[in-house]
Amino acid sequence: MWCDNCLLLFPLRAGAICLGLLMAIFQIVGGALLFKYGDFFFFHTGESSIYGGFAFLQAALALIAVAAFSTRSETFANFNLRVYPVVIILGIVRGIIMAWSVDHYKGRITQECNNGGQRWIDPSIPVTFTHNSTTGGYDKVEDDTRLPDSFCDNNLKTLTALFSLSLIIDFILMCYFYFMIWRFVVKLQHYPFQGKYSY
Repeated sequence: MWCDNCLLLFPLRAGAICLGLLMAIFQIVGGALLFKYGDFFFFHTGESSIYGGFAFLQAALALIAVAAFSTRSETFANFNLRVYPVVIILGIVRGIIMAWSVDHYKGRITQECNNGGQRWIDPSIPVTFTHNSTTGGYDKVEDDTRLPDSFCDNNLKTLTALFSLSLIIDFILMCYFYFMIWRFVVKLQHYPFQGKYSY
């Protein structure tokens, strides 16, 4: 006997739409924070941009899934069904690397907090200077972005634990959302001729 509602915590379509919108907001906020403050926590060139871009990719897929649920589109739902396992695997790898990186470079993060939130700079990278037309000399190019005090006021272990917890929540939401996409695709296949306003 086929179980249409097994393991569903919410109604299939409405619950998946709400969860998809929640995930999209979660990923957009996370991606924006990574683009703005990621260089304070991830020290390889472009590393934080890759993580932020991946968060925006997850948000885009969540919105595509919301469109699929809203319009009962089998094409969009199947697209997400095929792409999401790859995104989940990449998300696991990304989460492990991010958690390891924050823990591994915690000394640099502590140094940033001890220096007024100024970003740690690799001493092996040459300093960039720009020509000052007023004085005729050269000025050192400085980044005005500072790490907010709220990051430094908390214990670094607490910050690392919260960061790891957010990655775990992200993984759980992705897996459950994939399950809801799969259930929706199966329901479309089992009941292709149901009325427009069903399920």
